[in-house]
Parts: sequence; structure tokens; C-alpha cells
Amino acid sequence: MDFIWRSLHGAHHIGPFWKKIRSYEHRAACLACGEDESLAHILFECRTSEQKHAWRLAARVWRRQSLPWPRITLGTVLGCGLATITDSSGKPKEGASRLLRIFVSETAFLIWKLRNTRVIEHRDDPSFRHTKEAVQNRWLHTINTRLTLDRAMTNSRFEKKALPEDTVLRTWSGVLSNKGSLPDNWMRSPGVLVGMGATATLPREEG
Repeated sequence: MDFIWRSLHGAHHIGPFWKKIRSYEHRAACLACGEDESLAHILFECRTSEQKHAWRLAARVWRRQSLPWPRITLGTVLGCGLATITDSSGKPKEGASRLLRIFVSETAFLIWKLRNTRVIEHRDDPSFRHTKEAVQNRWLHTINTRLTLDRAMTNSRFEKKALPEDTVLRTWSGVLSNKGSLPDNWMRSPGVLVGMGATATLPREEG
């Protein structure tokens, strides 16, 4: 993911980037908090609530498969491509590991996009905030888009690049909102969604 690559190489136009440019040093600070706007600040520390709510959503859905949600740090985000969940014997759980990588990377990128909406599109307007409902809808839309892509990538037309159906089933089966009514192989079933325990909702306009 380009977001992770840019994060690893310090290529985002935040904090330290602006301190090097005369007359733009003030942009280094988060207007909501008054602190330097580092990536860690955006993803975990900012007093605006969108990042806290996004991580809570990820943890809540993750726990639907009866697995503990790990402590997420900046190191977790930057190294999420190597994240591995193991069973009691130390054997990697491939489906859970892949889902964790998806949840961490997609949630971090969503937080970045939410921050950009607030800071750039709304010019740090103190009256603008992402509501909890808006963040939830955006998060569910993001994760369900990834699920849809995974399902599409199992098509045989992709030949050697196609995802094995078993990989997709092991990744997503534990967090589907209607898993009790789905067949074991739900790959071609309609209405397959990740949800909060009820029907997932589509994104709506924020304001």
C-alpha cells in the first residue's frame, strides 16, 4: 500500500516536513491539539475522536471471531505486512493473520483520509467533526469493499494471480454479520457483508 510505503519513508506532508519550509512552519502543529502533527499523533494521539472510534470499530469486529485484539502501535501499522497470529502451539493462523493485516492497514489509511478531510477540505474548521456514525459507515464501507475485491479476485480469469477461495473463506468467515445463515462456501452467495452484529450500512454524507 502506498500509504504504508510513504509512512515508512517519511514522505507525508506533516509535522517535520513543514518545519523545513520558511513561513510555513505553523503547519507543523495540529490545530486541534497544538502539538506537532506526527504520524503517531494522527493515528493514535489526536484529541479529535475519529481515530479512536475507527480503532474501536476494528477491535469490535475482530473480536467476533473470539480472538483478542492486539495492542496497535505505530510499529504495528508500519510492520503490518508481517503481522502473524498464532494458535496455542505457535502455529500461524493464516486466515486470522491475513485479516489482521487488512484491518490494521485499511483502518490506518482511513484515519489518514478522515484527517485530510478535516484538515485540508474543511481547513481545520473547529466546527467540523466526523460523527461516530459517519466513521462507522466509512469503516464498514472500506472493509466491505476489500471483502468484495477478495471475492472478485478468486475468479479463474486471473489465472495464476487468482486468490484461492480457501484463503478468502478463512480470512473473512469469522466476521460476517450473517454467518449463521450462510453456507460453508459463501463465495457466490448474495448479501455477504462484514457488520457490527447487524446489517452493515453504506456511507452517507458527513457534515
